[in-house]
Amino acid sequence: MKEQKVIVFGVDGLIPELVYKFAEEGHLPNMNKMLKEGVDAALLPYISTWGDVNWVSFLAGQPPGDSWKGQNVSKENEKNLLGRMEEENKQAALVHFPQTLSTEGTSHFCFAPYYANPSFEAAPSAVYTTNPGKWPEKRVNEFLGWPPVGTLAHHIKSNRFPVEKTDEGWVFSISLRSGGQAVITVKPFTQDKVIMMLPGSRSVEINFNEWSEWVTLPLEDGTNGMTRFKLVHYDRENQEMDLLQSQITIEGGLSNDAELEGYLLNRCGPFISNWTVTASPEEKYHETSFEEGKYQAMWLAEAALGLLEEKDYHLFATVFRLNDETHHTSLGKYDPASPFYTPEEAPLYEENMRKSYEVLDQAVGKILKDKQEDTTLIVASDHGDVPNHYFCDVHKRLEECGLCVLDEEGKQVQSESKAYLKDERGGMEVFVNLQGREQNGIVPPEEYEEVQNAIFRTLAAWCHSTGKKTLPVTALTIKKQDAAIIGYWGADVGDVIFAYNKGFVWGKNNKDVTAPVSGPGANHGPQIPTASTNHSSNLGIAMFYGTSVNSSFPSAHNDAPFSMAQAGQTIAKLLKVDKRDTLDTKVLKHPIF
Repeated sequence: MKEQKVIVFGVDGLIPELVYKFAEEGHLPNMNKMLKEGVDAALLPYISTWGDVNWVSFLAGQPPGDSWKGQNVSKENEKNLLGRMEEENKQAALVHFPQTLSTEGTSHFCFAPYYANPSFEAAPSAVYTTNPGKWPEKRVNEFLGWPPVGTLAHHIKSNRFPVEKTDEGWVFSISLRSGGQAVITVKPFTQDKVIMMLPGSRSVEINFNEWSEWVTLPLEDGTNGMTRFKLVHYDRENQEMDLLQSQITIEGGLSNDAELEGYLLNRCGPFISNWTVTASPEEKYHETSFEEGKYQAMWLAEAALGLLEEKDYHLFATVFRLNDETHHTSLGKYDPASPFYTPEEAPLYEENMRKSYEVLDQAVGKILKDKQEDTTLIVASDHGDVPNHYFCDVHKRLEECGLCVLDEEGKQVQSESKAYLKDERGGMEVFVNLQGREQNGIVPPEEYEEVQNAIFRTLAAWCHSTGKKTLPVTALTIKKQDAAIIGYWGADVGDVIFAYNKGFVWGKNNKDVTAPVSGPGANHGPQIPTASTNHSSNLGIAMFYGTSVNSSFPSAHNDAPFSMAQAGQTIAKLLKVDKRDTLDTKVLKHPIF
């Protein structure tokens, strides 16, 4: 096999069952080509079943015990795939990839890493409106996700702001993350066009229902922000307006290499890492999420081609996140296994998810059409999704068993608790609050085993009663000393690791230990990685296409899944990285060689 270059077009939450369904129905001609002429395989995520730990393991080529310290907490690359590539002068480009896998200490390229508040964002996307009442406040009866203190798992965006009417039109201010503001004036021009006055006495025309040209906004530190606008509602006679503003990214602040960043921005245009409106049929103007998602997907495809072909990079890796959002907002109304499923509404929510797959397919098509013969394309996901049924408050469970003390807001008081959880570890690991190891440790070393056993029993015996039947809340509970069989070891891992059963999700309402969720949704992170229904699952998928792929082998999607870490070893072999002894020893052999 000749040495290959590799494009990893990662997709957050791509569900294997939906890939096969939509491809068979003719909606995904390019991914269908990969399935028919390449090879696909199921991927088994690690616990917890979410992107950070699994993308890190995927590209590091190592299980979490070696590669993952915690979300946004980077480990050195000395012995992982990036480190081995560095030793052999093979360049990798991580473009819109989780920032936990850092390129620091290497010559690898890092562009627009994501999670939390990105440093390259001057201001988040926003909707400016003359009628905020169009968007009644969405109330949630429980917090979902980890940490369970917000609306992340509901994918609710609180980014709508009123505009002020003036004699000449409207005025609004964009709040910058630096603390400053950019004042924008909008003036009516024709029945379907407005003039926007920007800082610096510049103006831009905006036509109704069209995205504006990209504009630069001067920032306080002398840099420029890049953004564009879309006029989605305009009634000149009644002085009504709804205006979308895309994420404002900082020119020159997106990467660790200004020259390469300039090359990408000149070749591909300004970059956005998210979209303005949640991709849900229940949201006004949600069709624009697919427009912005398509812009990002095609941008990433163009960037991959440019860096490998013109800048001689060996590996390009990215993560496209639109599909996962449509699963969170729509799978709970589409999958008959969901308690909120209705046959009347299901087609609408299926269409919403399918649109995100069609957007992805167009980007895949561009890469297939324009890539060189020496390039292998891998389209892969870190996990899937299954519908929510119940939420679980692990802190209250530990409290009722005498292991944790909570304050009046339901937050753990570590200095008084025998057991606690760390936010950065994903909510599936419980730590003994051990003296001498933890900053506020209260458990004497001689009581460690007793407390660890108590945590184990508390989680393993956790059940939820529906009134008609009793359901096990957890599907797996394992002690630290036994956790190597699921890929965990070392000083960073919790003393007890667990995974929720299918349909159970992290959450809290400051009242119940477990309870039915109050609205439709889907999750992956806390559930056992093998959770599945007849229409969806938590498994990931990997599709391979290139001259290195032995397409004579039958599809492997019904076989036992491969681990995420095996992907890194496979990529290393494609790249002809010689020293691979510190990577997962197995290769995805049957799809490639």
